[in-house]
Amino acid sequence: MLNTSDTPADREESEFGDPLQRIWAACVLPYVGVADVRRIVFRTVTDSTDAMRASWLRQARRQAAALMV
Repeated sequence: MLNTSDTPADREESEFGDPLQRIWAACVLPYVGVADVRRIVFRTVTDSTDAMRASWLRQARRQAAALMV
């Protein structure tokens, strides 16, 4: 799973407890037969540079390609 976020990781964990991880891993994916949940979060989007976004896209492509092996 690939997500984007504008919340820094430490704040999301301390204040919200990573709600997207809980939703996907506990409430959605098990019901469609997905047991192996891996998630990458690209953050923070608002202050990201063109170079950072290009790097995220490269990483996303690598992750997607790895699923096809």
